[in-house]
Amino acid sequence: MIDATDFTIPGTGVLRNKLGITDPPALSRAATNSTAIRLAELQATPLRGGFDSTHLQAIHHHIYQDLYDWAGELRSIDAGNVPASQVEKSLNSVLDRLSRENHLKGLSAEEWAGSASAYLYDLGTIQPFLAGNEVALQEFAVELARKNNLGLHWDATPGIDSGSIALLSQVEQSASLRRLIMLAMDTDPIVQPSNSGHRIERDMDSVLTIGNLLP
Repeated sequence: MIDATDFTIPGTGVLRNKLGITDPPALSRAATNSTAIRLAELQATPLRGGFDSTHLQAIHHHIYQDLYDWAGELRSIDAGNVPASQVEKSLNSVLDRLSRENHLKGLSAEEWAGSASAYLYDLGTIQPFLAGNEVALQEFAVELARKNNLGLHWDATPGIDSGSIALLSQVEQSASLRRLIMLAMDTDPIVQPSNSGHRIERDMDSVLTIGNLLP
């Protein structure tokens, strides 16, 4: 049976990584640096896709390809409310619904924020990946916004107290996500900010209640 220890370096609790890092703070710094570069690449050249599970996995792989051999792979260990055996089915269910809604095209900015926050919440509760869910979902949202002629600039959003968010109900969490999206939204994204590569997991991880499965 596969469990969390199969993905960690013995005696450290640190995720096995391509850089051979065994110190948690060092791995965190390396992740921040490498993901910033990869996010900047996606800002310049977004990944084309149908906003399905394959597209989301490709985004995750691009962001974490320098760190983990399993980048882009759906998690194979149980966690949260969705067991590993149901991750793909649950993910497809949510993204098929998004497709049936024409990827939220034709909505006003306020309507789009409400619908997008609901989808991000649902995707977040699935925890599709072993780690890096927040960053991948943030980028997924950025690309979905771009498809709808909108911009999302997460660096523009203020911090939200994670301790307070963790105690919120599902309705309150969805409302907080909607607030984050509204604050980050640009309805006339002619020029993208040059610092978009620094959109690292900050606020969304606490709101989605997921974080990484492992440190």
